[in-house]
Amino acid sequence: MDRNDDIRPEDETVKEVPDGENDTTASAGGKNGEETIKSPEDIIEEFKAKTVQFEDRYLRLAAEFDNYKKRTNRQFEEILKNSNENIIVNILEVIDNFERALTAGKESTDFKSLLTGTELIYQNLFNILKKEGLEPLESVGRVFDPSMHEAIMQMESDEYPDGIVIQEMVRGYRLNGKVIRYSKVIVSKGKPQGDS
Repeated sequence: MDRNDDIRPEDETVKEVPDGENDTTASAGGKNGEETIKSPEDIIEEFKAKTVQFEDRYLRLAAEFDNYKKRTNRQFEEILKNSNENIIVNILEVIDNFERALTAGKESTDFKSLLTGTELIYQNLFNILKKEGLEPLESVGRVFDPSMHEAIMQMESDEYPDGIVIQEMVRGYRLNGKVIRYSKVIVSKGKPQGDS
């Protein structure tokens, strides 16, 4: 009995690999199921061909992406050019009304009707801007807030405590939640020092 027989299971058989055949050098693909061995030169040529394919695909994708960027930039520029068109068309009606009011003001001395007409034009313009998301900032009687207000001076006040806005010199506005113009305000610094 051989020494290796007691190590090997009884039903296991050992297959011998013929000389010259090795799993690492053989590859499938020969005729009739036979295995063919690729030479290093064939493998290099195959990888060169694949590299050329990948490079070509990369260049095409890069060109497509570049065209996409250019097209998107053109579309964005077009949107910017035309983005104000709707609001301008609405404001043209206000300009027409102002022209009528100016003509009427030259031909009439009825200042009350001129004032009423001007108020209507103002309200019309404000409503157009309000639809676009414009809203005035409330200031007077509120705590001074540097994110909305710009203090142009401080004054003593019997009516308002220190740090409260007592007068609005220029109204501020918010557009779609963002402050686009700060309110220019006068802020109270409290009661005059002689008062108790």
